[in-house]
Amino acid sequence: MMIEDPYVEVALQAPPSPDYMPGPEEQEQAPLSPDYIPGPEHADDEIVPSAEETEPFETDESAATPPPHPAYR
Repeated sequence: MMIEDPYVEVALQAPPSPDYMPGPEEQEQAPLSPDYIPGPEHADDEIVPSAEETEPFETDESAATPPPHPAYR
């Protein structure tokens, strides 16, 4: 195997550090349940109305705009 970077090649040939401690092996996980598990049901207040169900602002209404930050004046 020919590696372009000679430093990488040297690093791959070096033995591991004596302070190296391998991490724990991944534990086996239980197999997935074959039964269907339904997710949580949503409360009615989490349902967002569509654009047709909402009322638009009147054309003469506007939101109050705070003054700009002193750094931007």
